[in-house]
Amino acid sequence: MLPGADRILGVIVNPRSRRNKKHRDEINEILGSCDKTHFRIAEQPDDISGVLADFAARSVNVIAISGGDGTVSRVLTHLFAERPFETMPVIAILRGGTANMIAGDVGSRGSVPGALQRLRQWVESGAGQIEIQSRPVLRVQPGASEPVHYGMFFGAGAVIQGIEYTNENIHSRGMKSELSLGLGMLRSMWGIARRDPRFFQPVDIAIGSDEQPASSPQSITMLLVSSLERLFLGMHPYWGEKNGKSIHVTKVRSPAKRLLWNLPSLLRGKPSRHMTPEQGYLSYNVDTISLEFDGPFTLDGEILHAHIESGPV
Repeated sequence: MLPGADRILGVIVNPRSRRNKKHRDEINEILGSCDKTHFRIAEQPDDISGVLADFAARSVNVIAISGGDGTVSRVLTHLFAERPFETMPVIAILRGGTANMIAGDVGSRGSVPGALQRLRQWVESGAGQIEIQSRPVLRVQPGASEPVHYGMFFGAGAVIQGIEYTNENIHSRGMKSELSLGLGMLRSMWGIARRDPRFFQPVDIAIGSDEQPASSPQSITMLLVSSLERLFLGMHPYWGEKNGKSIHVTKVRSPAKRLLWNLPSLLRGKPSRHMTPEQGYLSYNVDTISLEFDGPFTLDGEILHAHIESGPV
């Protein structure tokens, strides 16, 4: 824990994030009256690198990120790829975005103004209860010559169709919350179970992990890779033994039997007797994973693309 006298706070705010728009005046008022805080707006992704370099020059050692999962991922990418700090700062993640999946696991509770007020008090006087948690960060390289990205949640297969459906049919109607992601996921699973071509789009993926080489390509309905313990709506879709490993992996092969029937158990990480590898369900933990496939994947809500000719992800 940082001594109170040594805490210097830097706050990065994405002004386009939904909850930051709602609380803009309150955020400005709270941060404008704090002597030990440096407040920066990052309106474009390219702004983040300069903001972090400025924070490093000002000896900031606590960084608060108020934005969505994509903003958090971009900050992590610049922190780890560029290394502007000699010692990695403590990170506080605020619920400034739409789904706020990362903040739901390791972020501050409550509204952005409330979280900033508590952080300000802690930085200035040491008052309040601040819990520091530790999570691994995913280092994702889409191909041998592609830039490296950092984040907390990777998904392929049905996850992509769920995101696309949510953006086009739920977010576009003004419903933007954790619940909207849950509705999009349920609609996707229903579409997969009915083999609706809009949703039933299995991906052939060759998977290797740790020191094991890639297997023959498997037809995958859904692949989740994450260092988070909780996803949106409290989901914990993992049940493999950790054995000291840092990354959760859950895959559902195609076709998976009783998918809709097993979905509640899958999302709780409590496998039913029907959720066996032979039935198409597998969850385990690794330190590294290698994926060879063609197609889109998501890292913290942002859509990227894998190409076999570029090398494994």
